[in-house]
Amino acid sequence: MKSHKESMRVTTSQEMREIDHIAEEEYGISPDMLMENAGRSASQILLENYPGAGTDTEILVFAGSGNNAGDAFVVARRLIGLGKRVRVFYIEPATHYRPSVEKNFQILKKLGARMTALDQVASIEAFLSQASGPFTVVDGLLGTGLKGNLEGLYADVVEVINRMKAREVMSLDIPTGVSGDTGEIHGNAVQATLTVSFGFPKFGHFLPPGAAKRGHLINVDISLPYRFRMEGDTFLLLRAPLSTLLIERDRYGHKNSFGHTLLIGGAPGRVGAIEMASRACHRMGTGLVTCATWKESFEMLTQKLASETMAVSLGSTEADYVMYRQTLPTYSSIVMGPGLGLRPEGRRLLDELLTHYRGPVVLDADALNLIAEHDLHDLLVARRAPTVLTPHPGEMARLLGISKAEVTRDVIKSLRAAVEKTHAIVLLKGAATLIGTPDGRIFLNHYPNDGMATAGSGDVLAGMIGGLLGQKMEAADATLLGVYLHSLAGGIAAETKGHRSMTAQDIIENISHAFKEIKTDRDSKLPLECRAHLL
Repeated sequence: MKSHKESMRVTTSQEMREIDHIAEEEYGISPDMLMENAGRSASQILLENYPGAGTDTEILVFAGSGNNAGDAFVVARRLIGLGKRVRVFYIEPATHYRPSVEKNFQILKKLGARMTALDQVASIEAFLSQASGPFTVVDGLLGTGLKGNLEGLYADVVEVINRMKAREVMSLDIPTGVSGDTGEIHGNAVQATLTVSFGFPKFGHFLPPGAAKRGHLINVDISLPYRFRMEGDTFLLLRAPLSTLLIERDRYGHKNSFGHTLLIGGAPGRVGAIEMASRACHRMGTGLVTCATWKESFEMLTQKLASETMAVSLGSTEADYVMYRQTLPTYSSIVMGPGLGLRPEGRRLLDELLTHYRGPVVLDADALNLIAEHDLHDLLVARRAPTVLTPHPGEMARLLGISKAEVTRDVIKSLRAAVEKTHAIVLLKGAATLIGTPDGRIFLNHYPNDGMATAGSGDVLAGMIGGLLGQKMEAADATLLGVYLHSLAGGIAAETKGHRSMTAQDIIENISHAFKEIKTDRDSKLPLECRAHLL
């Protein structure tokens, strides 16, 4: 997107530490102030979401080390000041705390707070054996800077928190045990029902498997200067800025005014992939859609295609390739890959496309596998027109020549590597979809929906992006908007059909509803972090 004014920045743990440092050194915003703002917001959110906390339940605050402990102490102090029942368990001796943390610790002592030093997990177990509960837990053990697996007392305390089955568990910044950078779970992690992140959300809030530990996510401002919202290179996709990307259509336009998209694929037995991509493309508002497939598939495909979709047959003689090359300029965008197969003719068509076509291209599925198999990365680098790649983790692994485990272990690193290697816009599909652009930006679409883990979902996405590109939308904007509308349509389909029963066809049928939804002022359909990020 050209403007990030309304976007939510996502940071690494190190970036957040640097922001805190700059806030203090350049603006005089002390750690005490940031800690107070974080703790005040967290205690308010706790009571807003769990009104019975501290009255119907006893609030157990667990404090570990670093600023996370200080945030926990502020939460405890403010809740005690409101007359709530609070008990604090702390692991580190006060002499180990930083000045701002130690200050809040001493205030609690002066207030006569019920505080228990933990030197072994037996202290908690003894308390739990006598206490009747129910409990609300505040997890302030460790923040986003965790390195390596949880060990010793910290690992034991996390196990006890998960085992006690508290009514509510609120984690401060990120659940203890989850990496703020990769979402990796370091041995074990607190299972939160609510996480309050401070300043900006971190990658670990959205990336599996750690994202499943956070429960609802609410990000709060802690009075950081506005400039930090504009800086950085990674942003969460949100409805408001994306809705501005929709191009106003010319009411007096005709079908040729709205582009002509070509889709290539549909090997024998797999014509459904390109057929679904074509229908999705139509729903995006493309004026004309043509499907090109192999001679053996042509008759079957024409029987399945909607009446408004044109079809052409692909030959394999030199004269056929010359004709194919000559027709390329007639299309405003091209999608290649859905159901394509790995036949040698496909490689030749792909070579012709990447070498001679001067418009935007979306490469999906087997088009990506052909690039990996025949090492065609240089053709991507040499292109001057936009290219969009849409791999899932397995296809990404093949593109990079690494294992799928390496891709999923650090998806951000893998994404940046793929962009560097191809000079393309790379869309890494998953529960949290990531889009990397050649100018170094990364956008994160967090809309987990297990119903979209269904055959054809990726073909639909490729067709949607291709349709927007065919209407002359800038490639990065078309990719971001296509991804978001795809998720929104899938979310609506899950509501009406159910997560288990929805199909790729249901996503297509709800594209029109997604267009309407993205232009409304209501965010009720969006994930919680997209609705409440400016508290």
